[in-house]
Amino acid sequence: MLEDIRHKIMDRHGDMIKFADTWISDISPMTRLILEDNKEIGRKLKVNWNHETGFEIQDEDYRHIVDLVKKTCTCRLLQLRDIPCKHVVCALYHIGHEPKNYVEHWYRRDTFLRAYKYFIQPISNMIMWPESNNPPIEPPEVKPMPGKP
Repeated sequence: MLEDIRHKIMDRHGDMIKFADTWISDISPMTRLILEDNKEIGRKLKVNWNHETGFEIQDEDYRHIVDLVKKTCTCRLLQLRDIPCKHVVCALYHIGHEPKNYVEHWYRRDTFLRAYKYFIQPISNMIMWPESNNPPIEPPEVKPMPGKP
C-alpha cells in the first residue's frame, strides 16, 4: 500500500509541473478567473478618492472603504484571499494601476513550482534491501484501558 501511495505521489508531482506549463499567465488559472470576474464588475462601480490612500467605492446600496497601503477592503475579501476584490480593482483602475500586479506571490507560477522543487527519489524493491542485524520492530503491547473489560 505504501508503495502505491509513493508511486501516486511521484506521478502527481510530475503532473503538477506539467500543469504549470499550461498556464497562460504568471497567475494561476483559478486566480486569474476570479480576478477577471472582479475586473468586469469593478469597472462599473463608482469611486471617490481622498487623493491619498483611501477610496470609497459605491456598490449598489453599500459603500466599501479601500486602503491600498494597508491592503484592506471593508468587504474583507482582499484580506481573506489576497486577490483584489471588485472594490480594490475599481480603486486601482481609478489611479491607473493594473490589478494583476496586486495579486499575492503564492498565486504565482514561481511559488507554485517551488512547492514541487523537491522530488521523491526512487527506491529498489523491498526484496533487494540488505538484511539487518537489528531486532525487528514490534508493535507496542496492548494495554487495557481503565474501566474497559
